[in-house]
This record gives sequence, structure tokens and C-alpha cells, in this order.
Amino acid sequence: DSLFYVEPLEGMLTEREIYGLLLIDRRECTIGILRGNRVDMLNYKTSQVPGKHGRGGQSQRRFERLTEIAAHEWFVKCGEKASEIFLAEENIKGILVGGPGPTKHYFIDENYLHYEIQDKIVDLFDTGYTDEFGLKELVTSASGTMTDLKISKEKKVMKRFLKEITKTKGSLALYGEQQVRKALEMGVVDTLILSEGLRKYRVKLKCTSCDYTEELTLGEDALNDFNPPNCSKCETSTPMEIDEK
Repeated sequence: DSLFYVEPLEGMLTEREIYGLLLIDRRECTIGILRGNRVDMLNYKTSQVPGKHGRGGQSQRRFERLTEIAAHEWFVKCGEKASEIFLAEENIKGILVGGPGPTKHYFIDENYLHYEIQDKIVDLFDTGYTDEFGLKELVTSASGTMTDLKISKEKKVMKRFLKEITKTKGSLALYGEQQVRKALEMGVVDTLILSEGLRKYRVKLKCTSCDYTEELTLGEDALNDFNPPNCSKCETSTPMEIDEK
């Protein structure tokens, strides 16, 4: 049976995909994390970058220079904070960047983020807000892109699996419950593929007379009708009990 159940393996399997969220313009910066379907805001900043100046001549040029200096310092501050937060987050899949207008493009093009974070940018998206509400708007705008990424990744994994499993020698692929369990216990599994339709359970049986235990894998229907057998070790007439499920 190519469909099998493997109990949760902490540290080996990640329950939810994690994405970094960054909203940026010259007035606000919001940093968040998308964990599965949950959006968490981790940091919010407002800037002191001046707005437009109505005067002309030399005064205007001086004001514009000061404004650009203030904007640069603002972007540096935002880039450092975003990089600090995202670098501390384990297993982050990518970074989604949003905001109104061209500021987000300038921010990314000028490399204000740490290079490791810069390399994880998935795409840039237009949003009307740069506050906490904008985080949800960013996720909505990016949903199509993330779906395409997930499908592409799944196809790549399956292509690799099929390539390995058809090899007559030196195949790195395994299938079947016992083979996969053994590989997991040995710590040699790089990628584990489970069917979304998997409905099997690992049941641990225990003998109340001699404490002997054994484990079985049962389908959903089989589990509902399951009657534990007698102990095969002490051959007592009392059926074993389900100790864990």
C-alpha cells in the first residue's frame, strides 16, 4: 500500500509554510509573518520624512536634498529591522513586499535588505495601505502567486520522486510503510511525501498480563471494527488493549 501513516515528527516536518510580509512607503513600514492562514504583525514604524515643499529656488533644492537624506535613513532603519526579524525566523519560504506607488521598487532595487532576505523576495505587490490592514491586503494580492509557487514545488518534488523510483540501480526513493519507517528511524529521509487523502492510524497494543507491546497500522474503517487480538507472547486468553492511537 503506497498510502501510509507516519506520526508527527517534530523537527523534521513543518506544519505550515511561513512567509515574511513587508509593507513600505515614505510614511509607514509594517513587518509581519504569514504562518499558514494566520497573519501576525511584528513591527510597525512611522517616519519623519518631510512631505512636498512648496517653495522654489535654492530653498527648494536644499529641502529636497534634506528630504532624500531623511528618506535614505528611513529606508536603512526599515531594512535593518525587517532583516533582523526575517533572519531570526526559521524555515521562512519567501518574502512578500507591498505598498502603494513606486517606493517599494526603489527600496528593493537599492538593496536596503540583508542579501539573504533579498534573495528570498517572491514578488512585489500594489497595496492601498501600509499598516496592519495592509498586511491582509498584501496576502490577498499575493494569493495567486503563492498558489502557483506551491503547485510548481509539488510538481518538482514528484518529478524527482518518479525519476528516482524508475532507476534500476542506485535509487534514492522508497515507498511502502515499513521501508519508509525504517528510513525515518535511521534519519536518512530528505523529503517525505504523504497523500492528502491519507486516512490511516498507528495503533499501539499492550498486553495487561506481560506488558508486551506491538504496533499496527489500520485504516479508518478497519479501526472502527477492530478487535484487539490475544497476546502472541504470553498466549493469555485476554485480548490486548489499545494503549495509544
